[in-house]
Amino acid sequence: MKIFKDDDGLFDIASKLTTTAGVCFGIWAYFHTIHPVFEKEIELQNLRGESKTLSVQVESLSSTLATLKQDKSSLGSSVELLRSEKETLINDIEDKEKQLQEIIASFKSASDAAVLNKLQYYSDKLVSAYLLAISTNKGSAFNVIDYSHKILATHVPAQDDKYGQQAYEYFKKYVHAHEGKQIKGDEVVEFSISLFFNYKIDLIKQRI
Repeated sequence: MKIFKDDDGLFDIASKLTTTAGVCFGIWAYFHTIHPVFEKEIELQNLRGESKTLSVQVESLSSTLATLKQDKSSLGSSVELLRSEKETLINDIEDKEKQLQEIIASFKSASDAAVLNKLQYYSDKLVSAYLLAISTNKGSAFNVIDYSHKILATHVPAQDDKYGQQAYEYFKKYVHAHEGKQIKGDEVVEFSISLFFNYKIDLIKQRI
């Protein structure tokens, strides 16, 4: 397409050049003034959108951080509570163990006393029999081992008498350990009393 014709005059040519220059200037002006503004506006809108998104993310992160701080504080309180409960539980266990030891010691002392009382009974029976023999002038003929066997035969404790059974078995062993020995005079009293005291000595040895 031709812009200039052969019959165009100077005015027409000048007019067409002016119009062409105006169009070119308009295009140049658009791409150098208006178009950059549009691009900047679009870029600004995009940045605003990104800023808004980031703001939402920051708020979400802030909320999450606050929740985590709350959870940490709550967890710290729970840990302190557990430590306190642990210390209380340990103290309770120590107290219970102490009470249990005291109860066991009390039962042990009671059981020892029950056995000793029964052995004291056997010892008193032997001494009384010997003193009776002396009073009837039969002291020299008194056989403490034989009399011990009579007591063992006539004083068998009941099966449910735990401490009586224990004393009875100790007395039996004590008598058997002296079988065949000649025990006369003061030795009879010593034999009778030693039944009780030997058991006490054995108890002391067990605790050492």
